[in-house]
Amino acid sequence: MEEDQEKSKYNEAILQIQRLHESWMKCYQYARSGNLHHWKYELDFIWAELYADVMNRTVKPQDLVDENKKFRKKIIESRTKEQLYESLLDRHQFLKELQDNVGKGGVFEDGTSEDFD
Repeated sequence: MEEDQEKSKYNEAILQIQRLHESWMKCYQYARSGNLHHWKYELDFIWAELYADVMNRTVKPQDLVDENKKFRKKIIESRTKEQLYESLLDRHQFLKELQDNVGKGGVFEDGTSEDFD
C-alpha cells in the first residue's frame, strides 16, 4: 500500500510538471503574438498549479501570496499595452522563479552533483 502511495505521488508530480510545461509554452506563444489577455490568464493557471506547493514547501507562504497579489494588481492597473506587457513579464518571471524554488522547475540540486568551478 505504501508503495502505491509513493507511485501516486510520483505520477502526480510528473503530471503537474507536464501541465506547467504546457502552460509555459502557451505563455511564450501568447507573449510573442501579443495576445496579452490570454497570457494573463495562463499565468493565473500557473499560479493555481503552484499554489499548493507554495503553501506546503515555503517558509513564509503568505509573503509569496501577497507578492503574487501585488503583481496581479499591477497588471489590472496597467493603462497601456506597454505597461500591461511589462507587468505580465514581471509576473511571468516571478512565477518562473517560484516554480524553481518549490522544486518543480529546471533548477534542481540533490546534493550529489560535483561542483565544476
